[in-house]
Amino acid sequence: MYVTQAGWKSEIFQVTVGFLPDWAKGTALGLVALGFLTLWTVKLKRKLAYHRAVRSGQPIPAAARYAQGRGTDYLGSYAPQPRPDDTSA
Repeated sequence: MYVTQAGWKSEIFQVTVGFLPDWAKGTALGLVALGFLTLWTVKLKRKLAYHRAVRSGQPIPAAARYAQGRGTDYLGSYAPQPRPDDTSA
């Protein structure tokens, strides 16, 4: 018989919340859920603002763009220099 094991995230959560009294476990679970909802709401709000700006034709600064490119695009003088494509092969 195959028994599934809990993931490492749920194990960490159980260990962290396991020492709390019952009334605090509910509060901790509520705070975690509130945190996820807040992050999701902020992400959705930024995405909607981006789409509104695109539809209205407003310029979008590089830091506010949705789905940015690679991290090396924003490293400035620390970014590696692009190599020319070698098509002579």
